[in-house]
Amino acid sequence: MLSPPSTTTEPRTPTPGGTVVVSASILALTDDPALKDLLLEMALADGFGVRCATTEAEAASLLHRERPGLLLADLDMAGRAGAKFLRTLRQSLYRGIPCAAVTASNDATLSIAIDAPVFYKPDLEGLDAALARLFAPR
Repeated sequence: MLSPPSTTTEPRTPTPGGTVVVSASILALTDDPALKDLLLEMALADGFGVRCATTEAEAASLLHRERPGLLLADLDMAGRAGAKFLRTLRQSLYRGIPCAAVTASNDATLSIAIDAPVFYKPDLEGLDAALARLFAPR
């Protein structure tokens, strides 16, 4: 599912595989409208971009066009789509993209199971600070 497409759509600064790298952006995989709104609000306040996908296929398509600085997956999606996508990503050529997850679950082992930090809904405490560190000028 995450192999590069055979054609690309007008990349601005392509990598050898044709993907555009947009380091100060987030690709969010969620079907939760409240989470989408919160992420968009954070993006406007903090000056980074957010693209939202509601399915694994849509996320893969967006990922092929623009490589984000962070992939944020919702673990509460139907069929565990967020967790499945993270596991697939970890085994693909996109494995170097930093990942994080959000969930309403209070299962402390989730972070280990998906090999990514987990932020808890509804407040996502700590996500702002993590994004600031990730997108800070180097």
